[in-house]
Amino acid sequence: MRQVVWNAIEVELPDDWELLQFSKDASHGRLAFADRYQFRFELDWTTISLPPDLERMASDYLSKLKEDGLEEPRKCIHLPWRGACGKEKDNLVSRYTNYYPGRGLLLEAIFLWPDQKKHSTSFEAKVLDSIAVAPYREDGLQHWKAYGLDFIVKEEHYLKQLVAEPGNTVFTFRSQNKREVETFARLGFLDSWLNIPVQDWFKSRIPENFTITSTNQQETSEHQVSLLSAKRSPTVLVDWIWGTRTFLAAAWICPKQEKLFLVTKLTPSNKKNKQPPISLTCCEDMEISL
Repeated sequence: MRQVVWNAIEVELPDDWELLQFSKDASHGRLAFADRYQFRFELDWTTISLPPDLERMASDYLSKLKEDGLEEPRKCIHLPWRGACGKEKDNLVSRYTNYYPGRGLLLEAIFLWPDQKKHSTSFEAKVLDSIAVAPYREDGLQHWKAYGLDFIVKEEHYLKQLVAEPGNTVFTFRSQNKREVETFARLGFLDSWLNIPVQDWFKSRIPENFTITSTNQQETSEHQVSLLSAKRSPTVLVDWIWGTRTFLAAAWICPKQEKLFLVTKLTPSNKKNKQPPISLTCCEDMEISL
């Protein structure tokens, strides 16, 4: 089983189920996972202001599904999860809902069983038991884990962009005022494109109009890490208001995964020592913080 952590929502699913669809909105969205043949699991979330009556909601939901043509409908219960099960087209479908008051999140977990003979309530229970919603942290950070990346980012920053392609995964987070940006990347197929040292390659990641102020190399748990810092030059008017921005970056090749990992942070220089560090982990022995 493999854990996915997304917008503070945690779930464990089979290793060969891939995340194919995702939402960036923290207040309302869905994740959809598929095996080699079709979609098998979906996890939806929405933020609500008041705790729901889950038992009544499950009954109303079952009635609606009957009206929509659900065959062999019945209630599904794995406390504290409640829901409805039945046949939809060619699939046996189980839908469960649960509420997490700490963040005001209503979750719906949907299992799709194309081979009804393989329907397993024990498997559903195992997945449901793995689902959790992390509380708000005192340091204002949030844990994410998906697409081979495991990192810590500021919770108040939103997911601006996600590139999830074979050999190329990049998460980009940004503050509401656009002054702070973090990226977390995992890049593969290195033999086909990385023909210069990492410390030279990742200089190309420096934003336009930034000048390198320092570079460094360090070995951490048998990983050769390249570090870099840069500063906006020349400064512009907005820098006088919000503070000149500093760019920090770290890059390394994980010998266990044979992938290149990159973490960058763009932040006003007057804030860089007042904030908890973000971090990126590639394996159990290796974590880099900025």
